[in-house]
Amino acid sequence: MHNTLLTPLDKVITMAKKHYTELQKNNIVTVQDLLLYLPREYEDRSKFTDFANIRADQTNILIGEFLSVHKEKTRNNFQLVKAPFRENSSQQIIECVWFNARGIDKTLPLHQKVMISAKAKLNYGKISLQTPKVQKYEGEISEGLFPIYPTLSFITEKWFFRKLHEELIPQIKNGNINIPNVVPSYFLEKFNLLNKKEALLILHYPKDKISLKKAQDTLAFEELFVLQLVSLYKKQNIQNAKHKSCVQAIPLNANLMKDFFKTLPFTPTNAQKISIFEILKDYEKPVPMQRLLEGDVGSGKTLVAMCALLPIILEGYQACIIAPTEILAKQLLRGITEFLAEAEKQEFFEKYKIKKLENHYNKNSENTENSNNTTDNTLFESEEIIENNHYIQTQFLSGSIKGKKREKLLENLRTNQIQILVGTHAILEDPVVFHHLGLAIVDEQHRFGVLQREKLVQKASPHFLQMSATPIPRSLAIVAFGDMDLSVLNELPPGRQEVETKVITETGRRTIELFIDDQIEKGRQAFVICPLVETSESEGFEDLRSVEEEFTRLSTHIFPHRKVAILHGKMKSKEKDTIMIDFKNKKYDILVATSVVEVGVDVPNATIMVIEGAERFGLSQLHQFRGRVGRGKHKSYCFLLHTKSYKNQRLSAMETTQNGFELAEMDMKMRGTGEIFGLKQSGIPDLKMANLMDGRKIIDAKESAEEFIQSNTSLESHLPLKDAVEARKKSMLSQ
Repeated sequence: MHNTLLTPLDKVITMAKKHYTELQKNNIVTVQDLLLYLPREYEDRSKFTDFANIRADQTNILIGEFLSVHKEKTRNNFQLVKAPFRENSSQQIIECVWFNARGIDKTLPLHQKVMISAKAKLNYGKISLQTPKVQKYEGEISEGLFPIYPTLSFITEKWFFRKLHEELIPQIKNGNINIPNVVPSYFLEKFNLLNKKEALLILHYPKDKISLKKAQDTLAFEELFVLQLVSLYKKQNIQNAKHKSCVQAIPLNANLMKDFFKTLPFTPTNAQKISIFEILKDYEKPVPMQRLLEGDVGSGKTLVAMCALLPIILEGYQACIIAPTEILAKQLLRGITEFLAEAEKQEFFEKYKIKKLENHYNKNSENTENSNNTTDNTLFESEEIIENNHYIQTQFLSGSIKGKKREKLLENLRTNQIQILVGTHAILEDPVVFHHLGLAIVDEQHRFGVLQREKLVQKASPHFLQMSATPIPRSLAIVAFGDMDLSVLNELPPGRQEVETKVITETGRRTIELFIDDQIEKGRQAFVICPLVETSESEGFEDLRSVEEEFTRLSTHIFPHRKVAILHGKMKSKEKDTIMIDFKNKKYDILVATSVVEVGVDVPNATIMVIEGAERFGLSQLHQFRGRVGRGKHKSYCFLLHTKSYKNQRLSAMETTQNGFELAEMDMKMRGTGEIFGLKQSGIPDLKMANLMDGRKIIDAKESAEEFIQSNTSLESHLPLKDAVEARKKSMLSQ
């Protein structure tokens, strides 16, 4: 019986128990795991270095022999191993030196032809080669790019080379280990890719850079293809779920949207219209929508959400909107109710609402009318009162709503007297039961977990729309949210002002403070963002300012005549909400805060955003901070203050572009996806081969996965692919 990629390593190679234990700790337990422990770099050993051309800034490859070897000890009690090496063509002798290299003096081959590779060092006019790698030379082994493996704890690069090239790879070549293709042959041919066995062998000893690239492309495509299949099968399972409350197809009604647009005080952008059309087309299908709506800061997601709600409500379904905090949820509630109030003023519902839902409401018409005429004035606390619409009952639910008020709300929800429920994650709790949930909208999707999403599906298999104000590069969105269709709002509504952005050094601080004071005198407000909460957190970052330190400095020394508030993540939720509401209602002039204000908070009167230690934040996060201002009619400004020792070339991108998607692309190139989004939060899988900047390959893999599923080919007919899909599912659940 042949071994496979899933065969345990100890069945095919010999190793000491301590090596086996260490490999297990690092999840290297099968043949496949070791084969995917890839070289960290490759040395081109096909081009030898002449003795006269030895250089310190590159790896030198020489052929020759060691004449002798001896050990020395330094004053610090370190061990040195030195060996004179005679270069083959020039017969010149150069010294090789190893630092604390155990056993090298006993294993170094003397008076045998070897190839060595190392960088040179000039010390007191004498050249030496530092810690050279040694390989017996027989005239053939130097052909190609030599693999250099990363060390792992006490397991050396040499150990990995020996186990791979002397024990494991020979068994693959002689057929003792079977490596079938995961990707169907049709796609390998279509994209001119290699078979998997050939690709793996090339990765561990490529002939040249061209063959290396082809092998990398092959395994990267396989990785992305499998990942997209997992996502698409997940989407298919959600859409095929049999549920008593599952939505029915809703025909697209273009006149409905045209009439609603007439009630708006502005013209929707083309991007908004396209996204709304994509959602309405999803409703025409007899399966639940799974769509991600990502928009730049201020791009108008609330309008798209409102337009997504209308057809659902008019068909007699209920809808819910979930946000991560009470402030954001109430802000969404305000936006929705304002749209509804304006539509009612212009008699929009007389044309649609009564005709569509008259029979649905006649049983409870008296209760409905009474409830529609009452407004919960405490929802917005000190904010102005918003009247509930007389046709669509909209209510709010959070953890802070308790007792009889909560019981009555839940009863009205069960009996279909509430059409739209806006709130926090409290909506997901078991006591919350909908009469007929047709649409769930989740704002700020990166804070919304997989298990929470499953709870919604269990409630009714509704249409599902995720919204995010964090621009994500398209290639990354396809990988991270492959089970969802993507809509993008990449335009700002007319009249939205650009926020003037400047990178400021410490010498310009006083000028900024005087400017802030002048703006406050004119009735404006300012945010000041700090990267730390407490001064005690600044160890190693002494130049950075904490929220507490900056609050004390500004309120006591700089702006004692102004009202300054402090806000950070260590405060209780209710306290944070109170401060934000008071700031929005102009009870404070300056809010000193951490990144808790990054997403969604709308304070139209705030015109200044100051970001301390701006170099500590990524471009995407800085763009989110900047989006907190520029929301009103007044000119707005963003000042990026960086520490004295920091070069500001990266921050200059903030001065030149207001486009969040462009900044997200730059951010991903510079910092990687994990730094930006956090792998566990975002759902971005751990990828070994694929490059998330390679948009073309990602799209090819997605389209190929779609083609495979549409062909109705069973995974049972392609067992290697089935195994790969199951393995990827398992790994994603464990992240």
